[in-house]
Amino acid sequence: MPLLDRLQSIRWKHAVVAGVVLLLGILLFGVIALAGGGDDEAGNDEAAPAALGQPTRVASPIDPGSTRPPDNPSLAPDADPAADSSFGIEAQKLLDELRSHDVPFTDADSNILVDIGDKNVARGLPDLTADDPVIADQVAKAFPQYTVQQRADVVRCLAEYVEQTIAKNRGTVPPDGQDHN
Repeated sequence: MPLLDRLQSIRWKHAVVAGVVLLLGILLFGVIALAGGGDDEAGNDEAAPAALGQPTRVASPIDPGSTRPPDNPSLAPDADPAADSSFGIEAQKLLDELRSHDVPFTDADSNILVDIGDKNVARGLPDLTADDPVIADQVAKAFPQYTVQQRADVVRCLAEYVEQTIAKNRGTVPPDGQDHN
């Protein structure tokens, strides 16, 4: 009988150890999954802009029907670019307008432009000047490489499309119409 008792206690010990190892494995997998996959570069890149106070938008507002590939493959276009933006459909119009003014920007830059638009829609000011100092400061910080003329075009267009978005959200008419051209 002492042998049978000993064998039974060994099985329980093994079962308890196996259960503890399994539980630790599940916890470790959960922590890795929540951390975004561990040490991949995309996870590290997201932390850097947030720490610097820069936008962390991942989705690209580029037209999903466009045949032009994104400049950065990790920035895939959304099925609906306006879905996660209060700036809404005006985001694509803004990008088209900036292209017409020959303002250079990448897909990642377009995300920053949309974030600036979102921030200024959130300000809720229905009538902005073409050289709004808040937008001008945001654009200067985000795009120091732009010329004075490019920055002026970006600020003027952003202010106009922000006004249009606010008016659309409120069911009113934009105060300046299309006077930025």
